[in-house]
Amino acid sequence: MPAAPPVASILIVAYQSGPDLARCLEALDRQTRRDFEAILVDNASTDGSVEAIPHYDWLTVVRSPDNLGFAAGNNLAARSARGRYLVTLNPDAFAEPGWLAALIAAAERHPGAASIASVQLLDADPDRLDGMGDPYAPWGAAWRGGKGGLAVPVVESEVFGPCAAAALYRREAFEAVGGFCERFFCYYEDVDLALRLRRAGWRSVITPWAIVRHVGSGSTASDFVLRHATRNRVWTYMRGMPALAGLAFAPVMAGLALAGVLAGVLRGGAGARARALLEALRAVPVTLRERAAIAQTAEAGALAAMTWSPLRFLRRGIDARPLADLPARLSGGVAEDPRVLAVIVSYEPDDRLDGVLDAALAQCAQVVLVDNGSAPEVRARLRGRADRSDALTLVENEANVGLAAAQNQGLEIARSAGTDWILLLDDDSVPAPDMVARLLGGWTELADRGRVGLLSPRLSDAEGTLKPYLLSSGTGWDLRRARMAPGAVVRDGVFAIASGSLIRRDVLEVVGPMAGPFFIDYVDIEFSLRLRRAGFEIVGIGDAVLTHRLGEFHETEVLGRKVALNTHSAWRRRLIHRNRVRVWRRFAAQVPAWVAWDATAALYDVWKAAVYETDKGAKLRAIFGGFIAGWRD
Repeated sequence: MPAAPPVASILIVAYQSGPDLARCLEALDRQTRRDFEAILVDNASTDGSVEAIPHYDWLTVVRSPDNLGFAAGNNLAARSARGRYLVTLNPDAFAEPGWLAALIAAAERHPGAASIASVQLLDADPDRLDGMGDPYAPWGAAWRGGKGGLAVPVVESEVFGPCAAAALYRREAFEAVGGFCERFFCYYEDVDLALRLRRAGWRSVITPWAIVRHVGSGSTASDFVLRHATRNRVWTYMRGMPALAGLAFAPVMAGLALAGVLAGVLRGGAGARARALLEALRAVPVTLRERAAIAQTAEAGALAAMTWSPLRFLRRGIDARPLADLPARLSGGVAEDPRVLAVIVSYEPDDRLDGVLDAALAQCAQVVLVDNGSAPEVRARLRGRADRSDALTLVENEANVGLAAAQNQGLEIARSAGTDWILLLDDDSVPAPDMVARLLGGWTELADRGRVGLLSPRLSDAEGTLKPYLLSSGTGWDLRRARMAPGAVVRDGVFAIASGSLIRRDVLEVVGPMAGPFFIDYVDIEFSLRLRRAGFEIVGIGDAVLTHRLGEFHETEVLGRKVALNTHSAWRRRLIHRNRVRVWRRFAAQVPAWVAWDATAALYDVWKAAVYETDKGAKLRAIFGGFIAGWRD
């Protein structure tokens, strides 16, 4: 009996790829989803990179006697592919283990999407973006969304189209519009395909867990790049742009093309750009014939999906648009025996960690402990603890990678394990013996639980500084301090402290990971606001209790009375204020009332550091330095 065809066919076109190719294939061999094949088209390389790769059962090598280019090379691979999804991957793009699984899951959630875009990080600096989808402006310009910007995750959203360096295409859609245009050779072939798919009535979605690290080209464009990008930009516009909009914006496009030539006089490349424009014009008869064929099968105009903001174009910004029906695309069902996995992050923990582990192991099917580079003797103790329990998995980082990155390591394990819920805990936060059961019980009783993505317990601490309330907001313009008393259920939470948060795994799939560039502080607030932006709700359950410790405490006198003030070092103060500004900038339009409240809290922190705390100068400099850094990102 013949083997079942793979679900996905990964298409790789290589030319003089060097050591990147081996690294690309090694990353594919670590994919959590295994029902794939890979077809590698070698475009007449002479550097020995293809000969040097080891044998993989899932890999087929197709050798071309000539360099066909990226477009024709992918079409050649697609013709021999057997999967129902065609996944393009550059040889210098290195996929995270859950990349393919995330792409396929998103394609199955969105049957109307012809393509799924990956989140591309710069390989040299993974805290920066290589791109989040390809926006396209009605004057013919396309760009990598957010390239070079801070790599803060986006929720699963609609984009104009994907960058083909790492993208999934639905085979039926790819074949219906004819695949890549082979005379493009390379550059803009993915934009041209995205435009044709849009004209055919399809959508495109970016999903947050489909992550690759991409080397890409250098900052200085060669004459080869300038020629193909300039020529193909014109061809894309002439082939696919709807007629009336094409005529209306043709002067803008022509002006930008000529401006590029003039700028090249100063920066270099003017000749390559000019020759490319002449080449594009000489091919007008062919291009117009192709346009007529595309127009015959067009069902939609594609204009609504384009980026109309000149400011976003000038800033090369991301254009990822919310999917209003995202919560409805998830099941939100109630498992008879829901499986909960706990993720705990530790850094130089004290004995309280044992209590946290005991409580988590008693209430969860599995616990993942991620240690952030603690001292060798501490790590040895943690290893001993992990050896005594099959339900405890220890991940050891050689250095402190930050709370967000460490949480993401645990979240990746939870995603691949297929758990139903994920519990986040700090190394000094001890859940009550029935906390998880109380959280799940409260959720089960909600009639509209399908839109609930995160459950938060009532927090308490030995110092009495943690007030049992949750900030809530229904519209974003209102803000209420809702008391988290026993028996209370607080709806529409603005944010939840990460420790104690119980997150639905299917919601996590579309909301995305924690913001790694934040390192620590405001990581949970940014995640919570992103979860709300995706259409999900945060609910506080008063009957569930977590004993939590928040920061350090400094005793001082206020109006003759001794009080304990929560305080942080100068280093932490800088991160707090840098990250709070980052959050304000991203979510001010969504929750303006909370941003105003948090701005007041920031002013109070300045006053507290100036009046009551020690090392005032260093802390005030850190606060203002953080503000400036947050606005610069």
